[in-house]
Amino acid sequence: MAKIMVIGRYPPTKFKEMTALFMSSDKPKYPDFVKKLHNWVAQSQGSKYKVYAVYECPDDKVMESLTALTRRYHFYASLEGYEYSIEILMDMNEAIKIGMGK
Repeated sequence: MAKIMVIGRYPPTKFKEMTALFMSSDKPKYPDFVKKLHNWVAQSQGSKYKVYAVYECPDDKVMESLTALTRRYHFYASLEGYEYSIEILMDMNEAIKIGMGK
């Protein structure tokens, strides 16, 4: 199973609007094969709050999952000042086995 992390950032002044978007029933749905594993919020250390979400999907569905996550987070990006990045994660032990970073 592949792991995908999305990091969202938004201004603290937009907290109420972000909460409304997060709770909205209009946001794009994930396919059944995309499973959210974790969702965290970090205190603002600068001008933005940070939200971390980790998802899991089958290895053969990574591209479809990235497309679905991009649709969802683009919906959140309708909020002024919101930005996000998407990263595919690798298990540290697997990275060591293949000599990542050499």
